[in-house]
Order: sequence, then C-alpha cells, then structure tokens
Amino acid sequence: MMRVAVINDTRPTSHYGCLMVMKNLEILLQQAGVDIIWTWPVGVDWRKHLAKIEAMPKVDAIIVNGEGTIHHGSKRWQAQALVEFADYAHQALKVPAFLINATLFANDDVLYKSLSQFDQVFVRDRASFDTLESYEIACTFVPDMTFAIPTCIEYQPQKPMCVIDSVMQTDVPFLKKMSQRYQADYRSMIVARPSNYSFWKRPRRFIMSCCKWAYADRHFSLDPASFEAYLAQYQLVITGRYHTVTMCLKNHIPFVALESNTPKISFLLKEVFGSTCRMMDVHALNKINILEWQSFSDTEHTAIGVFLTNAKKANQQMIESIVCTVKE
Repeated sequence: MMRVAVINDTRPTSHYGCLMVMKNLEILLQQAGVDIIWTWPVGVDWRKHLAKIEAMPKVDAIIVNGEGTIHHGSKRWQAQALVEFADYAHQALKVPAFLINATLFANDDVLYKSLSQFDQVFVRDRASFDTLESYEIACTFVPDMTFAIPTCIEYQPQKPMCVIDSVMQTDVPFLKKMSQRYQADYRSMIVARPSNYSFWKRPRRFIMSCCKWAYADRHFSLDPASFEAYLAQYQLVITGRYHTVTMCLKNHIPFVALESNTPKISFLLKEVFGSTCRMMDVHALNKINILEWQSFSDTEHTAIGVFLTNAKKANQQMIESIVCTVKE
C-alpha cells in the first residue's frame, strides 16, 4: 500500500471546514489504496523541527494541504513554509511533493516561482490557476476538497435565517448585530476547545476558548456533517466564512456572503454562477431584504448541480494523478 504524509493538517483548529477537508482527503486516499502515515499540524513551523520530521516513518510522497494558507507571503511565515517543503521533500526525504487544495493570493515573485519545485500543483480557483500560468508553472484547477464527497444531509429548512461568523474579525461585530436585529441564531464555524490555542503563545485566546467551551461548545460535535445539518435548518445563511459557503452550495442552502481574508469566496461564486451576485459588503448587507434571498432560482440550482458533479470528479482525478505520478 502506498504511504504518504500530509503537511498542514488543519484539524487542530476545530474548524468545520478544515475538519471536512481532512476527512475527505483521508477518504479519497483510502479509496485509492493510500495510507496517511503521519501528518504535520497547521501553525507549527516545520523548519524548526527538522530532526523530528526526519525521524518520522518513511513515506512514498508528501502531500501539502494548501487550503487558505498561501497568501500575503511576504508578511506570513506560514505561506513560505508550505512552499519550501517541496524542495525539502526532494533533498532530505527523497520523495515527491504535491501541493493540493490551494488558493494563492498576494504573494511575491520568489514565492510563486518556488511553487515550480512541487511535482504537481492543484489550485482550487481559476484566479490562482491564471496566476501560475503567468509564471509558466504547470498546475491543475480542482475545486475545494469539501466538494469531494457528496452530502448525506437532507435540506428541510424550519427556521428563517442564521448568521455564521467570519475570519475577518472586523466583520464579526456587524454579523452579531445583524443576528440580533433579525432575532436569528448566531454561531461560529470554529468549535471552542481548550486545545485550540496555546496558553503560552496566546493566553487571552486560550482563556476565551476555554470559557466558551465550558459554557456551550463542549456540547457540539466535531463531525463536520453535524455543522451541515445545522445549516440545513435555515432558509438563509449569512456568513463571512468560505467553507460555510462551500457547505451551503453542497446542500443547496441559500446564502449571502461577505468576502473573506482573500477573494476566495468571490472566486468560488464566479466559478459556480458566473457572477458574485450573492456577495455583498456590509453596507449592502445592512439593507438586505431577507425574503428576496431565501431561495435559489432554477438557474442557480442547475449551476450548482453542474459544479458539484464536476468538482467531485476533479477531486477524484487529482488523487488518481498523484498516485500514478508516485508509481512512475
């Protein structure tokens, strides 16, 4: 059986989107006869732990989960660290390296050119694809891995609206006020757990997470399907979270979105609908007529169906391509 390691395992964040990405990756790899032998967690700079990595069990390939990490590389060590793993895999571990599920945005020339070190690159939006094409770096467009496995949730809404938070902390107060204004349920996409933050690195966040966990979140499952089921209760979802939007699309749940920390939601909506009509800024969202957005048109439903079919197929083909390349 083929053996791989996954770099940038995002499950420790207790974020439902990240949990679903990793779960779907595991499923697709298992179906292809591939075992994940070890993973490296998000937020830990592997470059400071070379001895530990080289002591890990031997694998046949490295898969780097790009997810939402490779952006604003000149300001964020995380982006550069993920890109540098390709050369390290070749030189130190003597195995091929593959970048998957990546959105690339606002990086410098050096970082983009470094992506050529990967044996294959798979990006989750056309803008990232076009960027790499401009650098003459071969890549393949494959929609986000949350779309890789079809949903098992039945959409039967019983409530008018819910509001899900945003990665943009500047938008969170507005979203909370909006939920209060419409007497709508409000929830974060991240489940509070004491393990989410280190007390020594982020003491305030650690204490807040512990309090939230003790008060409410300890009752929440970490199964991403449970979050999909939560969303499926509502006729409309308002959110600033990319993966809330992907789950809404998977389940044909109407939504309106604020942009995230990169234009990834805009990129996704253009891919699905050919427009960003369900994207608004806070000023437009503040004036929204809820009733106008609580259903998809027939055209939207058709577009979503076509996209989901293609996304599932593309993710399966991505794994098949990786396996074939490793076997060569």
